[in-house]
Formats: sequence, C-alpha cells, structure tokens
Amino acid sequence: MNTEHRPWRRPFGGYFWPRNLVPDPELTRVGPGTPAGEYLRRYWHPVAMTSELGTAPLPLRILGEDLVLFRDRGGRIGLLHRLCAHRGTSLGYGIPMERGLRCCYHGWTWDADGRCLDTPGEPPQSRLKESVFQGAYPVHELDGLVFAYMGPPAEQPALPIFDITGQPETTVATFSITIDCNWLQTHENGIDPMHAAFLHARPGADSFGSVFAVVPRMDLMETPGGFIVLTTRRWKDKVWTRGSEIVIPNLAHIPMPFETGETERMFGRAAFTRWVVPVDDTHNIFIGWRSFSATLDPLGKGDPARCGKNMIDFPGQEIGRDPVEAQRDPGDIEALVGQGEIAVHAAEHLGTSDRGVQALRRRLRQLVRAVAAGERIKPPESPWADGILPTYGNDTVLRIPPSGGDEGARLDAIARLVHASVVSSTEQPRARRAAWIETRVRDGLSSL
Repeated sequence: MNTEHRPWRRPFGGYFWPRNLVPDPELTRVGPGTPAGEYLRRYWHPVAMTSELGTAPLPLRILGEDLVLFRDRGGRIGLLHRLCAHRGTSLGYGIPMERGLRCCYHGWTWDADGRCLDTPGEPPQSRLKESVFQGAYPVHELDGLVFAYMGPPAEQPALPIFDITGQPETTVATFSITIDCNWLQTHENGIDPMHAAFLHARPGADSFGSVFAVVPRMDLMETPGGFIVLTTRRWKDKVWTRGSEIVIPNLAHIPMPFETGETERMFGRAAFTRWVVPVDDTHNIFIGWRSFSATLDPLGKGDPARCGKNMIDFPGQEIGRDPVEAQRDPGDIEALVGQGEIAVHAAEHLGTSDRGVQALRRRLRQLVRAVAAGERIKPPESPWADGILPTYGNDTVLRIPPSGGDEGARLDAIARLVHASVVSSTEQPRARRAAWIETRVRDGLSSL
C-alpha cells in the first residue's frame, strides 16, 4: 500500500493524521444568509409542542435566530424576534395581552404579525406605532405541534399535511428532544439503518429486539419527495422488509422500533414522524409525532406517557443520562453527539452501507445550490384531490420459507416488489391503498 502522499493510512500513523480538516459549511451552517440556512427557510418547520405554550412566552432559538413564541389571551399564537424593536429588551419577559404581547420594559405591544398595537408612553396623538414593526414569522398549529415559516413571504408554501395523520384507531403523542450537535448528523441517522444492527441490538443492551441483530440487506429507492431506505432480513420462515422514508429536507417517517419479525403484516405504517430542526449550527431539536395502535404495536410495548419534552418511549433517545451508564450502553444520542458538535465529513471513510447518507447529502447540496442561484423550491404535489401528501414508510413481514438458489438476490427482489408497490399505490384512492398493495405484492410473489 502506497502511503507516500497519505502517510496516516498505515499502522500507528496517528502522528501524520491531517489536522486541517473542517466541517462542510455549505450543508451545516444554518444562520441567516448561509447557503443551507437560506434553503431551509423555504420550508415549514415544527418549532415547539403546543403543550410547551403556557401563560408566559416561550424563548426559542431556531435556525440561529433568537425568537419568542407566545399565545395571547385571545388564543392567537405568534412567533417574534426576541429583542423588542423599541429598546431591545427580551420579549421572553413579555406579557400576553388579549391581543398581542406587551413588552415588560415600556409596554409596547406587538401583534402576532409584528404590528405595533400600542406605545403607551408616547403622547396620545403619536402615530409612531404605525411605522414600527417587530420581526415576526407565520405560524400554524397542527396536532399538538406549532409550525413556523421563516423564509421569504412571497415564497411561502402551504403547510404540508401527510396521510400518516388521522389514521384510524391510532392515538398520537408529541415529543421534542434537544440534541447537542449539528442538525445534519441527527437527520442522517434516519437514512443509516445499518446502525440498528449494531447500536440497537448489542447483546445485553436495552435493544429494539433480536431481529434487529440480523445484518440486513440494504437498498435505496427514490420517492417524489425524497428516499426510501430499504432493509431486508431473513428471520426464520419470514422475510421482513422495512422502508424508512426520508422527506427532503429534514423529515422522516420511521416504522415501529419494536418489530419482532414473527407476525405477518402488510404495509405497517410509520410509528413516528419526526423533523430535525436546526436550533443553530451545533444544536437541533428532534421533534414530531409518535403514533400508537394495536396494529403498529401488537405487543403493547409503546407508552404515550413517556413521550414529551426531551423523552420518547424507545431506547437510545434519553437526555442527561449518567455518563457511566451512557458509556456502558450508548444509544443514538451518544452516537450523534459523539461525532462532535459538527461532524467533519472530510474525515469519514464511507462504504456501500452509507449509500443513503451519500444520496441525502448530494440531494441537499443540489437544492442548497439551486436556492443560492435564485431558483424557487417547488412544493410537493399530491396525487389526491384533497391535497394530502402520501407517505411511504412501512414494515412488511411475509411468510416466505427459505428456498434453494441465491437467497440474497431473492430477498432483494422481494424488497423491491414490496416497496415499488407502496410507491405506486398512490395512484389509488387513499382508502384503497393498503388493499391494493397487498394484492399486488401477493400476485408478484407468485412469480419470484
């Protein structure tokens, strides 16, 4: 092996290791005016759980901006720049009024859209309030989450509504977990399913389950909004194929963490829908909905009471664990934060199992550069008249005993059949989707 130009690639080469490698600013920096920051501002993002809104304002930091979220006494929600436009006092100390938020310092009152409603220390005839505005962003409340749009007003898209919400006989809990690292390394965890076989299925660990210890076959499919990363495992006389859906830029629909691979199921929907929202360059919030139903979780392992601020009901997401315990039994948080505040991509050595990570970075880079060049982001289109967007994340477990021949190629073919059926099912009415997928899969299996 020639190490003349790269001498660190040899035994005991630590002395030669490059010291000048830096994070990728194009994808990791998120403040105003940065390439990724301007791109991400073209989307709606959940910024808090509704349950976090009380009688006092909620200080937030999102995309590198200091903000304050509040609900006035009339029930309206507003998201304002945190420093009052009058004299710069934090509106985190503001007082919600019947309409708007009143600054504690001089009483100037700001409406949810940033209009100045009152300047009580000015003369009665003053028209100053007509010319002063507080920085403000549009918000929308949906199913226990507050979404914000922080981009150019002329490019504001409709808030996307996904078909995963409102599933029959399903209850939903919200969660929001603050993670002390860059947004991209948290988001990439969702398109890196190979880690589940090692991080989440170690012997003696508080793992997802034995079936996850089987190193899966892996593939990647494109969807209209992003990717499905496929993992397929042989488990006894069953074939379990999972599709975790990544929606550009920072959303994922992930199936159930407690799958056993023992019971046949077809098109088992996502158990949690989460966004990774940058707080700033070195922090993010992992926020979304956790779905519960007997179909998703027949063993009843899920627990809505364990979902909320900085907690969710499956291993690996705990915040503030004892360092000794975390070192002995690390989970996702430790693996993500352990990469450093901002992971240095130039120091990585990626393999074939990292194809999802590579594809995600390529797509994001293309879109970041498109926005920088002045292009507008095209909103996703629904195949259905009501505008609801389809989701593709799913678990499918089929009873298919082993047979002779190339088992790997057969598993790959089964996975492709299942997930191609899931993607093409959007041509059907939403209520008939599941039945259509099952029919197509059963018919396709007969020829494999």
